[in-house]
Amino acid sequence: MTDKVTYEEQINMGLIRQRNNIVVPKQTTAVVRRMPPAELNNVNHTIDVAPSATHHVEMRTSAVDRSKGFLIATVPLFAGLALGMVLISVFFFDVPFLSLPALCIFWLTFVVSWLLAYGYTLAVSAEGIAHYEARQKWDVIRREQAERWNYYKQLDGNK
Repeated sequence: MTDKVTYEEQINMGLIRQRNNIVVPKQTTAVVRRMPPAELNNVNHTIDVAPSATHHVEMRTSAVDRSKGFLIATVPLFAGLALGMVLISVFFFDVPFLSLPALCIFWLTFVVSWLLAYGYTLAVSAEGIAHYEARQKWDVIRREQAERWNYYKQLDGNK
């Protein structure tokens, strides 16, 4: 005889009440809905809503305004760049801070960087683009005239 009492014996003796609050799930099969490949690639997203805020910008400016804007935007930037170049030359190349070489480094750095930016800004400005367009048109006329004269010279050579 063993000293152990099984679970079923404990239920039969009334020591343990059997719990019947477990809900057994129904046996169902999972259904997977798959889209055909044509529907996967044919996805359209359309947001047909008017914007809540709109604005209209009408720019009235002159070359003087654009040049002042260029100066306001670039002079502090290039002064900082030139000062940085002076500090690099002082710390790494033993150039005295208050000396003619330091002043030359500052001034040349400032002027060269400013001229490069000014040239680029001029090229992409309204006047620069108009100038480029006019030059291209004159180049077309010049090339057409050269081709015409070459053709005339060939006619004279065949006589």
